[in-house]
Amino acid sequence: MIIGLFGEDSPLTLVLQNDLKEKGFGSCRSPQPLSREQSQHLVFRKRQVPPDWESLGQSGMVLVWVGEPVEPAVSFDLVLTPGQSDGEALEKLTRLVRRKLTGPPRPSWDEYFMRIAQVASTRSNCIKRKVGAVVVKDRRIVSTGYNGTPRGTRNCNEGGCPRCSALAASGTRLDECLCSHAEENAITQAAYHGTSVKGGCLYSTFSPCLMCAKMIINSGIVEVVFNMGYPLNDATFWLFEEAGIKIREYRID
Repeated sequence: MIIGLFGEDSPLTLVLQNDLKEKGFGSCRSPQPLSREQSQHLVFRKRQVPPDWESLGQSGMVLVWVGEPVEPAVSFDLVLTPGQSDGEALEKLTRLVRRKLTGPPRPSWDEYFMRIAQVASTRSNCIKRKVGAVVVKDRRIVSTGYNGTPRGTRNCNEGGCPRCSALAASGTRLDECLCSHAEENAITQAAYHGTSVKGGCLYSTFSPCLMCAKMIINSGIVEVVFNMGYPLNDATFWLFEEAGIKIREYRID
């Protein structure tokens, strides 16, 4: 983190600088963002706000103004006026630093695994629909999968699947489709490496089709979480209910 401390020299500015120094902040002369190798937090001290202050904020610098707010066009993260005590100013600065270091709230486990499934879907070579799946046990990923043609065959986006190449309408010519589904690949990938998915939870960017539902049940997976509904899958939900498989929707963008 780099804190940009702007404003005229004053006793309050010195108090703030000393407090940050005691907290382990070093000083820097350049407002450039921290590189990955730099782990120390820094303070960039300057009286006037540079004309490119917007780029400083966009790069992650925390903008703090000390003194009367004479730069109304600048969106500061914190303005500390001379009328407040040193203790009040330090408390406000400490809260700001803590909030910036803490960052946004961590995602829930559902969001975490569903977003990983979304990333897996970007590896799909299917030209019709890209789907990703993740199998989880005890909050640990044991397998991932995405839809596409089988191992060692021509990719769908290279003409490997006649149904997709013909841009067949949804739900038609399914007997010609050579693409394996994401859920299917996640399960078979685990089997390929000798890893059990029994008792696991499967996250998928689409709700499973009937064929994948049967594989899910027989593999011992006990829960399915999907992001978007798949058409023509009423039988899937009925089969999951009869088999005692928990299925629920969890939507993210």
